[in-house]
Amino acid sequence: MNRLKNPKKTSRLSWDEMFMNLAILASKRSACKFVETGAVYVDKYKRVISIGYNGPTEGDYHCIDVGCAKVDGDPKTGELRKCRGAHAEINGIINAQDTRRLRGATLYSVVFPCYECMKALNNAGIREIVYYEEYERIKKGGKETEKEDEALELANRRGIKIRKYNGKVYCHADN
Repeated sequence: MNRLKNPKKTSRLSWDEMFMNLAILASKRSACKFVETGAVYVDKYKRVISIGYNGPTEGDYHCIDVGCAKVDGDPKTGELRKCRGAHAEINGIINAQDTRRLRGATLYSVVFPCYECMKALNNAGIREIVYYEEYERIKKGGKETEKEDEALELANRRGIKIRKYNGKVYCHADN
């Protein structure tokens, strides 16, 4: 940056902008052909605890290499199978190493958590979720998607604060 052209800085990113953009940046590591998402866990002092993104479990096939198990089928048999991916939220919980650090944390997620992830987030003690876009699960065969209302219902029942992120995005989720 040339300080002579812009000698005086007048603003900086908000905490929400920084953490959501980190989540979007992490999502770029995803190996999923259809859902690209990232998760950033932050403690009450605004320190990053953990980061995760969605993709296959260690050593398994990457969808961008062999196709989606739910849409394209098993690479050897062609049979439609369950998703091989682990969601960003779960990978972030695993990456935290000590899940006690997550109690009371805020999750910044590119995509609103599915019901399975919300159950894990509830058990981990997440107090707030900030998300960028809605989640719709791809059904087997890939012709349809479905919304999962149970995730929001559980969050509401457990008092987990939910906020839709409407701030600036510097690294787009779409590309």
